[in-house]
Amino acid sequence: MNRISRLVKIAALISVSLLALFISPAFTQDTTNNPEYTSPNSIFSINIPRAPNFASVPYKVTALDTKGDMQYDKVMLHADDFGQYIVIGVRVMPTPAVSTMDKDNPQMVLNNLSEGTLLGWRNDLGELPDITQESLLDTKYGKAVIRVYRAKKGSILVKAQGRQPTRDDAFDTNIASIVARQGALVVFVLAENDTSPHDSNAVVRMATEIFKDIRVSADH
Repeated sequence: MNRISRLVKIAALISVSLLALFISPAFTQDTTNNPEYTSPNSIFSINIPRAPNFASVPYKVTALDTKGDMQYDKVMLHADDFGQYIVIGVRVMPTPAVSTMDKDNPQMVLNNLSEGTLLGWRNDLGELPDITQESLLDTKYGKAVIRVYRAKKGSILVKAQGRQPTRDDAFDTNIASIVARQGALVVFVLAENDTSPHDSNAVVRMATEIFKDIRVSADH
């Protein structure tokens, strides 16, 4: 099994969904006057941060498809006109998956989860982007790996105007990833900011701010 196939399998295992840019508005919540948010299965709650754009356009929240899994919640904060996206996911892994992960090197497990969750969200990238930064951090949800990926032509915003954009209209951009695992619990955040595509600190700040604020329900 090649590396990409293995990562896709990991993504399927934790049930991450496809890039959700065209989800029905019925599943999207405007947070202008509602800064606190609880995920659909009540697995976690967060305070909605301010989107870092000059126009003060707030994030909207879209619940992403978790295939009816009551032990998994994943949501996306998005200010689409500015290419600003944050994906937050919390998954209670099934026992067989936990047993498998416990047999592997903990660092390798975190690396695989980081790559799998990225490709599960941005499956349009086609291949794993280059890793330009990596560090480890002790968190309340266990050891976490923090990465910045440099995605070639990976932007969601495009340069085309007045015509249908093509892949060539996308530009290189940074995507930050934070993944922690503690037993059966996997907590992850992905952040992209196409308004500042060359500023790795911008996406790391976005991801870190929301990760620190994730409050997992006591029932999980």
